[in-house]
Amino acid sequence: MRSLLYRIFPLSGWPVAVLVILSQILSSYLVNILSYNALYKLYPYFRLHKVEQNGDIYQKLFRIRSWKEYVPAIGVFDKKNLRRDLSREYVSQYLLESLRAELCHEYAVVFAIVLIFLTVDSANPKIILWALALNAPCIMIQRYNRPRFERLLRNKEIAIFWTSPDDGKRKTEKRKKASQN
Repeated sequence: MRSLLYRIFPLSGWPVAVLVILSQILSSYLVNILSYNALYKLYPYFRLHKVEQNGDIYQKLFRIRSWKEYVPAIGVFDKKNLRRDLSREYVSQYLLESLRAELCHEYAVVFAIVLIFLTVDSANPKIILWALALNAPCIMIQRYNRPRFERLLRNKEIAIFWTSPDDGKRKTEKRKKASQN
């Protein structure tokens, strides 16, 4: 049974491919307009679940360390551009940018699901496979790496409840002063 939208706007063939690519671009645009404060507020919703075992599940099930280096990375935080001095500000910015990357890829999958309602039924499995093949590895990489950087913050005796780079205030300083009094 074809959807009502398909009856109005029947899409198949190359227009579908163009829409899938445009949905990737749109998802990138939408997350790039988010400020660090907005990402900081979203951060608690993207915490890892217990089943993810601090990201280790991705190594156990998918052997992520053997292939993650081959996935193209875009942005200031790809491995070539990582700084050697991992300051609190730099690591907290990395964590927010990893959230931005994960959110971008999740939006792309959601947009692909929306595209299903605009396309020929035979294109639906292709759209879902395309979206998952392009985005699932990137989401897994972010969810695998983020706990390692969170541990880095803890090992540097910096509370995991760090502030966003836009905020400029350190909640950890307030906690230290309160515990000293």
